[in-house]
Amino acid sequence: MSMGWSRRPGAQGSFRKLVSPGFKPEWRRWSSIFAVGACAVAIASCGSDSGTGPVSSKGPPKVSRIIFSQIVDSVEVQRTNTVTATCVDSAGTQVTGCPLTWSTSDTTVVRVSATGVVTGVNAGSANVDASVASGVTGSLRVLVLPPAIATITYPTTSFTINEGATFTIPTPVIVDRTGATVTGRVPNYRSTSPGLTVTASGLVTATAAASGVIVASLDTVSVELQFTVIPAPIASVKVVPSILDMGVARTVATQSSAYGVDGQKIVGRQYTYTTDNPAIAKVSATGVVTGVAPGKATLTVSSGGGSVNVPISVAQLGVGGFVIDLQFVGNVSQATQQAAQEAAQTWEKVLSAPLIPYHIITNANDCGAGVPAVNKTETSLLVIVQEDSIDGPGKTVGLGGPCVLRDDAPQLTALGTLTIDKADIVSLEQEGLLTATITHEMGHILGIGTLWDPAAGFFANLATGLGGVDPVFIGHNARVASAALGFTPDSTLGVPIENTGTVNDGTRDAHWRASVFGHELMTGTIHFGLNPISLVTIETLADFGYSVVPEAADDFNILNATNPGTIITPSLSVGTRVRETILFPQFTVTRGGTLRRIPNARPPQKQ
Repeated sequence: MSMGWSRRPGAQGSFRKLVSPGFKPEWRRWSSIFAVGACAVAIASCGSDSGTGPVSSKGPPKVSRIIFSQIVDSVEVQRTNTVTATCVDSAGTQVTGCPLTWSTSDTTVVRVSATGVVTGVNAGSANVDASVASGVTGSLRVLVLPPAIATITYPTTSFTINEGATFTIPTPVIVDRTGATVTGRVPNYRSTSPGLTVTASGLVTATAAASGVIVASLDTVSVELQFTVIPAPIASVKVVPSILDMGVARTVATQSSAYGVDGQKIVGRQYTYTTDNPAIAKVSATGVVTGVAPGKATLTVSSGGGSVNVPISVAQLGVGGFVIDLQFVGNVSQATQQAAQEAAQTWEKVLSAPLIPYHIITNANDCGAGVPAVNKTETSLLVIVQEDSIDGPGKTVGLGGPCVLRDDAPQLTALGTLTIDKADIVSLEQEGLLTATITHEMGHILGIGTLWDPAAGFFANLATGLGGVDPVFIGHNARVASAALGFTPDSTLGVPIENTGTVNDGTRDAHWRASVFGHELMTGTIHFGLNPISLVTIETLADFGYSVVPEAADDFNILNATNPGTIITPSLSVGTRVRETILFPQFTVTRGGTLRRIPNARPPQKQ
């Protein structure tokens, strides 16, 4: 009978099949070696001393080979199995009645009885040989394996660990089936919880406040280790934005973060939001604050043992004393007129007080080709709007900026111009970008990106590093707003100005840095969705000298600057770069109407 492979591992008299990724190629190699060796030495038949001469049909058949059912097999220490071998002649026919003599190459590893019963002695490997009197021999490689593991025992199977901490699993007592303690072997560890990680050496890390199980296994034995993770104590809570200036019926989505005593951020925590005056401002369970009525309130955010109070100021938004007068020149389409009116209303809500009245007197074409002469007293701002052919569709969509500034401090814009390319009006309107584009250009007219330029010579002390790798706006109010919205950790840092592109190609030096401010209105990209006016932009106007309404700011902070899933940008998708030509001031005017050309006035800049 040939040796079997189907007996149960661990049963008396059985072998366990050795399984390894490299077994099949080894089988082929051993088979080839065995076949060649057996053929070389199997030259005699049972009971015969000579393998030469013709075979008598009446004599016993000659044994050419001794065949085992496999080349390599395995057995545990102290386990036995009966090995059988088959004698075959040169034609491959089994020779019956063939007495075999059994031996082993290393009796300290494996023993074999006269009947072919092998016994594992110690872990290792050795050959078991079967031979006949003529000298033909067959060999079986036997691997003796350590006894199978019976138990894995830990002092306890329940452990407690702090969130964020590490823990080393204690060394277990491992016993094999013979009752002997096993040394030098380590269980395999795996985690069943995403909040727990474990190394091969048993080092456990609690990455989140979530209990779970670590499984220790060796051979066919496994043990579940229960881990209870205690949430880390919270030392402080921070909220973005850290100030809430908002209007009635406006909403601001806050975002909270918890920090441990070591100052490290703790993730996965739940927060409780309340306001002390719901009649002024209410808050949802997720931290969305809504202005209800004008007044003051306090938002309290708590988690664990930490909490923080955020002041809320709610104002009744409406058109204030600042008025943007629009003068349409030439044949201006209804779409452009409506978009300009909407843009003016947006900025009028941001600016709360009129300026000192100035009488503006200009000649035709002083502020650009086609711009008519002006002779009027202006209390706030005059914007001349026209349509013209600039450079065809899909190129420069418009040009705009301040032309005439007041001559005493603060030297704010008295007259600005805005021209939209006729070839782009239809596409801008269809894409829903016309109003945003004109609102953006009016921001330049008010001074964003134009009056802070040192080449303009008016508010050069408010910006630094223009033309370099890191230009910033350093006005105090803008810095404080930037810090409150989470864009800068320290109010002493400047607000990042765009640093990409060249002087005549790009948005450099005249916009907020898009890599920081995302889809804010005064970046160089208009988005197919909402383009919010941030508190930073509003407070920049305050640094210029305007009276502003901080509560008019849209819901915009570092957390939703580039995230289309927030409340302020439900329709936000990709954006498109605005190709424009920025105009810089050319004149100053006295209160009485005396116009003076600015020496070395900066020429228009393409963006």
